[in-house]
Amino acid sequence: MTAEGNDESSEEPGFTFSDKRRVDPNTGEVRPEADAQSASAEAGEEPTADPNAEQAETASAADASDLGVDIPTDASGLEDTEPADEPEPGSEAAAHLADLKRINAEYAAYRMRAERERERAALGGTIKVVEALIPVLDEVKLARENGDVTGPFETHVDKLVDSLAKLGVEQYGEVGEEFDPNVHEALMQQPSDEVESPTIFLVMQPGYRIGERIIRAARVGVQQPED
Repeated sequence: MTAEGNDESSEEPGFTFSDKRRVDPNTGEVRPEADAQSASAEAGEEPTADPNAEQAETASAADASDLGVDIPTDASGLEDTEPADEPEPGSEAAAHLADLKRINAEYAAYRMRAERERERAALGGTIKVVEALIPVLDEVKLARENGDVTGPFETHVDKLVDSLAKLGVEQYGEVGEEFDPNVHEALMQQPSDEVESPTIFLVMQPGYRIGERIIRAARVGVQQPED
């Protein structure tokens, strides 16, 4: 231990201490070194550099160098540095960003599935309504063929057909169409030399569909070309 203002001094290995107190704790008087530093400060002189302080700064720099840390001489611009757009791979921020992207993709997929389920449910409800109305529609068709759909009754029938059309329901099956087993059901067949391919010559019950979805196949009579 080294005490300034005392004649005797002792040293302990690995540790130094400088007593910079202005007042001597033993005598209670102001030390002459403190008065000299105060006078120099009042006169505008720069204080003498403390060799112990320089030694401490050198030791700190050496410790930082041992740890592999580069300390910039001017750190005034560190706060103005903008963060990178993408976090470094393997960092905690990169892991959180990956989780966020995964959750976003899962949510988008969920919305698509929910929308498909909603459309499928709406289509199923429409099909059930049309299936329940098919017997009524068949009766309306027969009544029209017999000339019984007239007056106010005809107006109501037209409104019913228009309402179904707004829901995407289409009635199909006409005489002269080419027979298609995918959308037609042949209840009767007969040979004919007037056709070159299977052709509908009689529509017993019209078919109904929504887009490509067949609600009921058209029930028809088919003429087959003679061999």
